[in-house]
Amino acid sequence: MFRLLLIAACLAVSAHAYSEGAPKAACRDLTPQHGAELQTKKPPYSFSGPSHVRGDQKLTLTLGGDDFLGFIIQARDGQNRVVGKFQVVDTQHSQTLDCSGPQDTLTHLKATKGSPLSGLTFDWIPPAGYKGNVKFMATVVQTGFVYWVGRVTKDIDVELMESL
Repeated sequence: MFRLLLIAACLAVSAHAYSEGAPKAACRDLTPQHGAELQTKKPPYSFSGPSHVRGDQKLTLTLGGDDFLGFIIQARDGQNRVVGKFQVVDTQHSQTLDCSGPQDTLTHLKATKGSPLSGLTFDWIPPAGYKGNVKFMATVVQTGFVYWVGRVTKDIDVELMESL
């Protein structure tokens, strides 16, 4: 009986911690630490917004689709390095996480089963002087045991600003 109570307490603490955002351990491969099997079917989520941005401007994108509870989003360059910085637009449901650098990852905040999200808008700022392709990658958690790891993607071209 004691073991059962101990296991239940550990699970409760673990679930509560992830409702406040993805753990730092998810930074490298965007895998939530839920211990469930990955989904292989096409995710019911996508990014919407422009497919290019000037290097001196912020990019606004929206993650949407079916209702979801959690997410972790990064922008990666051609060498799979995390690049740029996120700016939180929805302070009730999102926050930044410092993975490779300050504010380079966006994750959920205050996720609860009774209040799923149907979409989330965010801003991203390219690194100074960057030119090239960036792939936005997201892991989206529909429920604690149903999630897609890095399968929600959008390619963005970052263009240098024109000099006068």
